[in-house]
Amino acid sequence: MKVVEIRREGELQSLRDHWQKLICDSAANTIFLSWEWITAWWSAYGKAGELRILTAVDENGVLRGIAPLRSQTVHRYGQAFSALSFIGDGSNDSDYMDLIVAAGYEEPVMASFAQYWAEDVRRGMMLLLNQIPFTSPNLALLKTAAEQQGLLWTETETPCATVSLPQTWDEYVGMLKPRFRTKVRSVLRNLESLPSLRFGFCDRAEQVERMLPILFDLHTRRWTQAGKPGVFGGEPKRSFYTALSTLLLERDWLRFSWVEWNGRILACQYGFTYAGIYSQLQEGYEPTSEHWNIGAGLRAWSIREYVKHGVREYDFLSGTERHKLDWGAEIRRTKSIVAARPGFKTLLYCRGPEWEERTRGVVKGLLPEKILAIRQERLERQRLAAFQKTNNGQGTESHGLELMRKAMASCYFHGRFPALVRPVRDRYQLSVAANGNGPKISWKKRTEGAARILFYHRVNDDRDPFFPAIGKDLFEQHMRYVARHYKVVSMSDLLNHLETGSPGLVVAITLDDGYQDNYHNAFPILQRYGLPATIFLTTETMDTRDPLWFEQMAQALKKTSREFLDLEIDIPRRFWLRTQAERLESNDLIFSALRTLEDGERKRWLREILRQLAVAEDGERRDKMLTWDQVRLMKQHKIDFGGHTVTHPFMSKMTREQATWEVGECKRRIEEELQLPIDCFAYPNGREQDFREWHKDLICGAGFRAAVTTIWGMNYRSTNPTELKRGGPWEENAALFACKLDWYQLVNG
Repeated sequence: MKVVEIRREGELQSLRDHWQKLICDSAANTIFLSWEWITAWWSAYGKAGELRILTAVDENGVLRGIAPLRSQTVHRYGQAFSALSFIGDGSNDSDYMDLIVAAGYEEPVMASFAQYWAEDVRRGMMLLLNQIPFTSPNLALLKTAAEQQGLLWTETETPCATVSLPQTWDEYVGMLKPRFRTKVRSVLRNLESLPSLRFGFCDRAEQVERMLPILFDLHTRRWTQAGKPGVFGGEPKRSFYTALSTLLLERDWLRFSWVEWNGRILACQYGFTYAGIYSQLQEGYEPTSEHWNIGAGLRAWSIREYVKHGVREYDFLSGTERHKLDWGAEIRRTKSIVAARPGFKTLLYCRGPEWEERTRGVVKGLLPEKILAIRQERLERQRLAAFQKTNNGQGTESHGLELMRKAMASCYFHGRFPALVRPVRDRYQLSVAANGNGPKISWKKRTEGAARILFYHRVNDDRDPFFPAIGKDLFEQHMRYVARHYKVVSMSDLLNHLETGSPGLVVAITLDDGYQDNYHNAFPILQRYGLPATIFLTTETMDTRDPLWFEQMAQALKKTSREFLDLEIDIPRRFWLRTQAERLESNDLIFSALRTLEDGERKRWLREILRQLAVAEDGERRDKMLTWDQVRLMKQHKIDFGGHTVTHPFMSKMTREQATWEVGECKRRIEEELQLPIDCFAYPNGREQDFREWHKDLICGAGFRAAVTTIWGMNYRSTNPTELKRGGPWEENAALFACKLDWYQLVNG
């Protein structure tokens, strides 16, 4: 046998036809050793200079063997080791890897390979050959060759789960345990009875192109909910699946199943059929639809399809988790081997894990259980902190940075820095730009006036997380700071400042919705510091004394005795209500879902939510809004008022007629009570998705001079007056509020 080594990708490409012919003639006939799999994997994970494929050719020039290898450097116990490994190993995608040898040629081919890599092994290269099937004829030959060369040899086993499929679906279901059998039949029957739900397979390239990002997203969100990162965080993994899918689709090996509800994919399962075996590689499902058992339903439907088309085996691949055994899986094993020249370093690599495990066992036997429990808890905290840091940029280090940030802000706030910064902030503008050599900082003199608008809602000390508010003391600290260090003006004066191009910076204070605590708590503080402000009123609640619609929903979620709420607003979702944290999260999620609906649908779903939650009206949230007498009294003391619609809808989801009425009727009602014109409007919610371009003309047509959003930023003469920016550094710390506000003013953030 002549051994030829392939180190260039071009040579790998040329092997395609010969490769497939050989693999079909070998005991290693699995998709994980196909040319398609190997090349797709290499395109995503391969590194220049690491390709080390060996081919064995007989005296007639016929290809008899392929060793799909690569060189790599691995690390263990602080040591670096050179190794030959299978292409495909290391990314947790490939199973049943092996050396590809024509049937009947195992001994000469394996002897040739062993002789070829012997020199590398003598120089310290190790063989790390993972996931070889237990039944492979090459295992014994590899071990014999290692013994003849005097190599260290270790092997470990990995269990895999696979299901032998009978000829009919009924036979298969009959194999399952009674309770699980009933569940499978019930779930599949319930899902298939829904007219809005359908199952299918991807059979075209455009379908696969659409489905892959959905798989990545569903898989990641499912595992994120379990506190784990999933596997699709890195670009190489995504690139591998993209390349692999194209090649498998060409061969008709790809089996990418999905279930869709009203055009939305709720679950998908990614695998392939090869040589009569379906292999399940990855899956993802919508975690909030888990109450439908959507993943189990898709698996049941898929298995029924595979049985119908003559697939004889359903392979779950590595791992023997409980759910795999529930589906009738039996255990199959693979072996991972390490072969290396004897020496202390290689002995450490080969035997180290075994020694480490034994040592842990001894230590565990000596230490009291309480100490072990404390240690385990500490390890869990470390793992959680590492996960949070990776996924959220948080962790113990960020906690330390937060403490440092607060300390620095406190020094700034309580020192003379605000007074020193003010003249610089008012006259100059700081620009920070990135370039190849790091951040570039430049100063320039301000040439135009600017205006900042702050906004608040409730001001009270209730500390009710369902109805968040800024505390009275903190609100006073905010107001004290802006009164001392900023020129605070009314909204009318702010508009004049911008329209005339007056120099300098001004700040306006606004409050949204019109809560009664604005009168009892905010108003005295504003008077104390002589500050003007504008309150944007939602008029219907003032007239009816009922709470706003989203407060009704929050109150019902807070008070209900139910432990969950099932809704099908955008997708089938189960909202858990077992704890206060779950109720608060559900409130946010439901609000976000309602935000996407047309106004009539939003109202219909709100009624349905309140019906299901079944909370009797106790009047707790009634009379929480301003009265017209309070409005008239505040108007006499530098407090202006603006429109905020009648019912606080999502204006972007309304028809032109509906939006026109909300804006016009609100203005009419306020002016009727005040007997004065109002000229400012605030879009409810106020983000980009909450208003449309045509709303700006509507605002002007209704007689308003300006409208404010909740989009953060500075306003200039060039800013569209019907799209003024508002916001605030809503820190629960007065020092941080001061620092951030001054910084944003300095850099015009």
